[in-house]
Amino acid sequence: MNELPKDTEIIAYCRDPYCVFSVEAVAALRARGSRAMRLEDGFAEWKAPRLAVETGA
Repeated sequence: MNELPKDTEIIAYCRDPYCVFSVEAVAALRARGSRAMRLEDGFAEWKAPRLAVETGA
């Protein structure tokens, strides 16, 4: 998490709508001062209108 930029909003998501990992990730990111939110819909819905996507190596 230390490698993530603090000046960029980070979107967290889980594949399962009942998954709590994205909720925990947002809480941890916000605790360290990052702007973060949970993706309510799935990844396909995010990607469909060509919203930005970056992946870590």
